[in-house]
Amino acid sequence: MNAIRAFTSFSGRIGRRGFWAGIVTILFLGSMAKVTMTPDILSDDPFTALVKNWRNMGAKDVLIYLAMLYPAMALVTQRLHDRNKSGFVAALFWAPALLQAATIIVPGIAVYLGQIHWGLGLLLAWIGAVGIWFFIELGFYGPREPNKYGINPRDD
Repeated sequence: MNAIRAFTSFSGRIGRRGFWAGIVTILFLGSMAKVTMTPDILSDDPFTALVKNWRNMGAKDVLIYLAMLYPAMALVTQRLHDRNKSGFVAALFWAPALLQAATIIVPGIAVYLGQIHWGLGLLLAWIGAVGIWFFIELGFYGPREPNKYGINPRDD
């Protein structure tokens, strides 16, 4: 499987090695884009600069995260296919994670969820639990035999 297809296609299967290599690549490129667009992160106090930048998130930051989201969703879908599961299972993780991201970007949502503490706590617990499940699910081998999503990626 070529790299471009791995980052753009929602069909087929991808093995563990390709999945983790893709995720690391996305995180690296996203981090480099963030650092080049926010040079004050490289200052004497990078933590304060990063917190200040999160509070003043603009359109360029949203574009970086959206650019990272599409290939990440493609990789997760293909990895779920390798585990013989539908890509729609990823919605268990992506929906609450996107809601959490919206609480950072749109202040009104954070204020609303802050007023109902159980809502924010439930959201964070859900993201954590599903995140652990995804880490376990996506980090192990899929079935060796071909499934309805294609042949074993190790046979490619």
